[in-house]
Amino acid sequence: MSPTTVSPGGTVTINATKCQTPVVRVTAPVFDGVTLNGGRSAKAKVFPGAKPGAEYDVTFDCKGEKGTAKLKISGGGARPTGPTTPTVPGGVEAGDGGSLSRLDATQLLAGTALVAGAVGAAGVYAARRRSGSQG
Repeated sequence: MSPTTVSPGGTVTINATKCQTPVVRVTAPVFDGVTLNGGRSAKAKVFPGAKPGAEYDVTFDCKGEKGTAKLKISGGGARPTGPTTPTVPGGVEAGDGGSLSRLDATQLLAGTALVAGAVGAAGVYAARRRSGSQG
């Protein structure tokens, strides 16, 4: 499930793996039940009236085997926290379904440097073009 912290009215992406059946039912007190079919992920919209600061259990039901994950409701402006991977003996495993939360500081700085370099090069090109120089 990603993110594990969401604002009221926000959306979470839910997935489950390692289930023997192709259908997993996901329920929580703060969103309508979701059915995952064939290992695909699904989105759930958190109710707008969800209580900020509260934490809720999200239940994954794989043909009677159950696992849970926690979903925290932020105060509205909090950033999402990392993914959670609950497991159930026998095979249900829920995960984040892909996320950018695994980027480290070096990767973020490298990306920022690439963007800054592209913006700088565009600025130099535009300045030269305005002044009429070619070169």
